Parts: sequence; structure tokens; C-alpha cells
Amino acid sequence: MSYNYDFKRCKFCGETAAEPLYRLDGGKIIYRCTACDFHAIDFLDLPADTSSPDAGTPLDETSRAYMEERLRGYDPLPTQRLDLIKRYFGLQGASCLDIGAGVGQFMVLLAGEGAEVHGLEPSRMRREFARLKFGLDLFPHTIEQFGQQEENAGRFDLVTLWDVIEHVNFPVETMEAVQRVLRPGGMLFVDTPSREAGSYRFSEWLYRLTGGKISLYLDSFYSAAPFGHKQIFRPRQLAQLAQKAGFDVVSLKYGYEDRAGLSAFVRPRNRLVLVCRRP
Repeated sequence: MSYNYDFKRCKFCGETAAEPLYRLDGGKIIYRCTACDFHAIDFLDLPADTSSPDAGTPLDETSRAYMEERLRGYDPLPTQRLDLIKRYFGLQGASCLDIGAGVGQFMVLLAGEGAEVHGLEPSRMRREFARLKFGLDLFPHTIEQFGQQEENAGRFDLVTLWDVIEHVNFPVETMEAVQRVLRPGGMLFVDTPSREAGSYRFSEWLYRLTGGKISLYLDSFYSAAPFGHKQIFRPRQLAQLAQKAGFDVVSLKYGYEDRAGLSAFVRPRNRLVLVCRRP
């Protein structure tokens, strides 16, 4: 555990009703809230130091070569995400914030549609790569810190949280900060792993069957490494999270593509995709 927090207090509903559920490799414990069924690991990242943009690991040649290689590989997600946004939102001239921007690949796609792009990224090496590769200057702040600055209140038309909400310490506070930086009528797009994934559900069953001796994929869903996965949501919880922060839910689906001939009951459930709007 990175700093003191009573993990019996649920990070989702606030009730002191969470109990240890799964004990995983490396001493990790997954807590389940008996009041709302929220699952979270007993680990929090230390507060980010954004007083100096130079804090953190700098970009070296090995890391740069690795990131270049990753960019050369085909990843359908950025294009699927962009297509999703364009179904709901006109990007020409829109002010957009990508939270957890990584090396800025998605920001480049947004800019190509005529958007004004900004990004938050806590990793120094990724910020440096984004500047060298794409000419992007990313903010080092967390969204919680960024949202506290008065000049950012109601600043953006669009915010994206791609594979981020499962990494943050306190998801309710994160969503509240997103709500502060969006203008009324602005839109938020979120994706995150799903607790309804077959691999998650089967791993839970196997853990119970073997008395905790085999956890299978549960260890890959959660991580005690910095910025690792801290919580995994069920669909209802993700919708409630948005509503807690004052958003109207527009759409919540499994994944990006409605595969021909597959009903909602048999479609893969590995990823949740949420679209919501600030009233």
C-alpha cells in the first residue's frame, strides 16, 4: 500500500462496507464492497508531483525505440474511438482534452478533424516522446489538479478517458474533475475493461473452486505497480459513476462494433464504452 487508506471504506459508494475478497500474487488483496459490489485493489499511487515538469523518468533511446515500434503496429482502437466520437459530436473547431494522452497518438487524430487539442499525461518519458514525435506539449497534471485551476472551468467541449478510469485512485473524484472542465452540453467519452468479461468471471469461479489456489487472470486485471489497474467496473457501476458526477448517460455498450448477427447477449463483453453529456 502506497499511503494510508482504510480500504474497508468503499471508494465508490463511500460506505465502510468493503471486505477482502481475493488474495492474489505479491500480497495483493481485492476488496469487495458488500453495499454496492465494487471491486478495488488495496493500493493507491502516491500523489503526483507536478511542481516540476522534469520529475519522473526521462526518455532514453531504448524507451524511444520501444514507443516507435508500438506505433508501427496496427491498433484498431484509435480509429474506432474517433469514429464513435464523430457519430455524436462535430470536431471542427472543438476544444478537446485527452486525459492520459500517452504519446499523443489520439490527439493527432483529433487535430486531423479540425479540433483544438490538449492532453494530460503524468509520464515524463511519454510527454517527451509526444513532443519529439508529434510536436505536442502535454500537461503533466492529473485531471484532479487541472480541474482545480479556475481558468480550466468549463474550458472544453469534449473530454476523453480512454483506458484511464480503472487506473485512478478515486474514480468519483476523477469524474467530478472532468465535469468541472467541461462546458454545459460538453461530452465525455470513456472506455475501460469490464467485470463482465468472460476471463474475469471464469477466473472468479476458478478462484472459488480451488479455495484461492488458482486466480488465473485476476492478477492481470489488477496491478500494484504505479498507475496500474485499481478497480474494474460492471456496466451499471460505470453508469452510476457518471451520474454521481452530474452527467447524463447517452450510451453504454460493450465495445465499439455491433457485429452482424450477434445479439447483445453473446457479444464479447471485455470492454465498456460510455458516452455521456454534461447538462
